[in-house]
Amino acid sequence: MTRYHLINGNRVAFTAEEETARDAEEAAVATEKAANGYKVKRRESYNSLPEQLDMLYKDIVAGTLTTSGTWATHIKNVKDANPKP
Repeated sequence: MTRYHLINGNRVAFTAEEETARDAEEAAVATEKAANGYKVKRRESYNSLPEQLDMLYKDIVAGTLTTSGTWATHIKNVKDANPKP
């Protein structure tokens, strides 16, 4: 499929070199997204910072600030659900 861009207000088809360069750019973006997509998923899955701080405070007060505490369990569940590739 031919791609176009505007040059001085005119619609001009990409040259073969521009098509090749654009294909390489799109491939690089796809590779980056595949390699780092887990970061976005994790960010969306984590509780907000105020909620995490509240979990930490409650774990400290309850003496459960360990790997089995509420906060640590939450973080582990998010990381396990969205592993690094």
